[in-house]
Amino acid sequence: MVKLIKNKLTKKDENRRGSIFVEYLLLLTIVGIGVLVGLACVRIALVNELIDLANAINAINS
Repeated sequence: MVKLIKNKLTKKDENRRGSIFVEYLLLLTIVGIGVLVGLACVRIALVNELIDLANAINAINS
């Protein structure tokens, strides 16, 4: 009887571990997508600033 209860509790614990893993995996996926989008925005802003700097340097040389 004790073994049966222990086995049921172990299976429930394994199910919880699996569900927690899936939640963490989903969270990491969402955070990863957010980081990629953020880096893309930073890249665009940086390129625009460098273009403005190049235009300013060209205006000084002209």
